[in-house]
Amino acid sequence: MNAFLQRWQTAPQLSLHQLTALDAPPLALIGLAAELGCQSVCLFTHVPDAARGFYPVVGADDVEAVRTALDEAAVSVSNLEVFPLDGGDMDAFEEGLRIGAALGARRATAHVHDADRTTATVRFADFCDRAARHGIEAGLEFNGFSAVRDARLAEAIVRDAARDNGRVVLDMLHLMRSGGGPDEVAMIADLVDFVQLCDGPLAIADDRRWREAVGERALPGTGEFPLAALLAPLRPGTIIDVEVPQSAARKAGVSARDRVSRAVEASRAVLGSL
Repeated sequence: MNAFLQRWQTAPQLSLHQLTALDAPPLALIGLAAELGCQSVCLFTHVPDAARGFYPVVGADDVEAVRTALDEAAVSVSNLEVFPLDGGDMDAFEEGLRIGAALGARRATAHVHDADRTTATVRFADFCDRAARHGIEAGLEFNGFSAVRDARLAEAIVRDAARDNGRVVLDMLHLMRSGGGPDEVAMIADLVDFVQLCDGPLAIADDRRWREAVGERALPGTGEFPLAALLAPLRPGTIIDVEVPQSAARKAGVSARDRVSRAVEASRAVLGSL
């Protein structure tokens, strides 16, 4: 364990999630990642129609400029969001995956909101196959706002889908809000290579959970999550994605750069404290 923790101390692989600074367009986010020493970014290449306008989305017309920015900054794309496997037209995901592949993306995150375990497994297997054709891993993210509410169900679906490129996306906030802990992380560690890092209180009112998830997370190390214990079971080389939206600070006039900087610095401090 000591050798494992030492590797995390000396060379943490950090990704910067777009949600940490929604007001920073993708090109600006890439620049911030490079400036602050993050090796990669998580970008949106597909969102449901109802969410368009809320998330900065990289479209087909943006590929050349984004690819150039990535190359010049020596930053890669760690993950693509977001692909809801909700019984609609699965072909609609193809463009988002194709754009991601053109950017060199390695992973894509899927959610399931309206299906039982059997149906979710079929849909996830289909998504894995589509992603594989673009050389992309498919990650299933569990959260309390979806039909896949916890790590155990996510694990069951991914294992039942039995696809070589199938993974579980581990968001520390959703793990804690589902009642999970280090035991659940150890259970799925072999399926996890991408972790979204933040912090928060151990308990929060139900009517505040959505706002917390998309708009107001605590900087790593400033809340009550047992982050060291949660990180310990993960494999060396796991990508740590800094996902810390700070709406209150944004409204108070704190710049995107300053918000991103303190989120990245806090994440490094947590990894260094191991």
